[in-house]
Amino acid sequence: MDSLQSLVKELMARDPLSEILEQEKEQLWQMRRLCQEKIPDALPRLLDSLKWNSRDEVAQLMVLLKEWPGVSPEAALELLDCKYADPMVRRFAVQWLDASISDDLLSEYLLQLVQMLKYEPYLDNDLAKFLLKRSLLNKKIGHFFFWHLKAEMHDPAVTTKFGLLLEAYCRGMGAQLKSIVQQVEALEKLTKLTDTLKERKDDTQKERLKFLCDQMNQADYLEALQNFPSPLNSSHVLGKLLSEECNILDSAKRPLWLVWQNPDPMSELMFHTNSIIFKNGDDLRQDMLTLQVIRIMDSIWQKEGLDLRCEGDLTGCRMMPYACLATGKKVGMIEVVRNAKTVMSIQKNMSKKAALQMDSKQLHKWIKEHNREPRYEQAIETFTHSCAGYCVATFILGIGDRNPDNIMVNEKGQIFHIDFGHFLGHFKKKFGINRERVPFVLTEDFVYVIAKGSENPYKSKEFQRFQELCGNAYIVLRRHANLLITLFTMMLSTGIPELQSMDDISYLRKTLQVDKTDESEALEYFQNQFYEAFGGSWTTKLDWFFHSVKHF
Repeated sequence: MDSLQSLVKELMARDPLSEILEQEKEQLWQMRRLCQEKIPDALPRLLDSLKWNSRDEVAQLMVLLKEWPGVSPEAALELLDCKYADPMVRRFAVQWLDASISDDLLSEYLLQLVQMLKYEPYLDNDLAKFLLKRSLLNKKIGHFFFWHLKAEMHDPAVTTKFGLLLEAYCRGMGAQLKSIVQQVEALEKLTKLTDTLKERKDDTQKERLKFLCDQMNQADYLEALQNFPSPLNSSHVLGKLLSEECNILDSAKRPLWLVWQNPDPMSELMFHTNSIIFKNGDDLRQDMLTLQVIRIMDSIWQKEGLDLRCEGDLTGCRMMPYACLATGKKVGMIEVVRNAKTVMSIQKNMSKKAALQMDSKQLHKWIKEHNREPRYEQAIETFTHSCAGYCVATFILGIGDRNPDNIMVNEKGQIFHIDFGHFLGHFKKKFGINRERVPFVLTEDFVYVIAKGSENPYKSKEFQRFQELCGNAYIVLRRHANLLITLFTMMLSTGIPELQSMDDISYLRKTLQVDKTDESEALEYFQNQFYEAFGGSWTTKLDWFFHSVKHF
């Protein structure tokens, strides 16, 4: 019996995309009662072993399902993927999900669950009713449920289904409907405004800013763009629009930097303004997915006792400190993080040599200037932990185009990445050659901070500790490889350009080393990648030099 249980557990440990041999399928089907009684989360693998063209086996499965004790939220999530099309399987998956998943966990997986609605053959289905119920019971879930549906309404394949769900949700939300209407009207105004700005190609920046200010000060714009809940966070109210502080960013899509006054009476103790970047012309769904997975990674690390948060931050700042939301076809909003600057802007402000990547000590100096004792030690600790988290996350997800303009640091020392236009190994190329020549970015600038400015940072005890921290973080995530792969598999229906097929997801299987059964082998693989990252950091600095010259 123990050997049979070991076989089931071994099959469960495999990722959802791994192949199960015919002999293994037969053995697993023979052990279906054992799975039901001892290892209920093995149900997805049991379904993979079922001969769906055999009426007898399918009938036996249906009897089993009625007696199945339930599965974990993660297993139920996997059962809602498109490969499990049987209505009864999906019905039980929803029932188990409803019984076991907390509101916080549901919020984490909501992006994928909305996508799974596309695979439901009927308008009236259990998953839709479950999401409607939980959305109406929890304002936060409902807020993002609305926007995830609204963002897909341009797709003719789901317009009817998602339109009916939106109507049902709006009919049930009562007085909260007014705030949703305000948000929709505000975004329509901003979309129209950016469309007009893109047409004014011959205008100078000064002329564009004058046009922006004049438009925003018109009565209809002021009415629509003031005193409404933020689509990024419905608990934050955007008060008076400070048009004189708004800006048009230097990009062909003319994204807007928008600033509102914080109307909260306690704003003197918190923050005076709310700043948001509005984008019209960029598909933010890839950024949303990347940020969501980074947030889930952070949650996994915390549950496993490996805290990579920004310790001591009273605002609860974590690995993913900013919000991003797609609200329509290539339309969306991004939160501006307070008291944070890009590595590029820090280097420019500190010295010309640093800006040209010839002085790697200025980032440490900047953090030290903003964190006098006794806060300095905490800032270095914060930088070290958040840097480790992003090194591991960007490596696993294959995030590319990491230049000093899309890596930021806040005044408390937390480092974080922005702008996830390339992931799953779809790296930028120059003359047919990959520009990304290292597994992840770990430049000398970062190592000097980690080593507290030591003259020989790579041999410091702090750097050795950092390397160990990265290895531990990698192994923890590898234990949850099945969940990470499932989350990406469930997003295939979005049509994100760099997530089109199972071949794209195979990049995760490679970086997570799912084919290795021994953790020590996987750790050795990651350590080799780590040595390659800091050993080849000169290539990153060279890329950063050319980037700096181009934008100097």
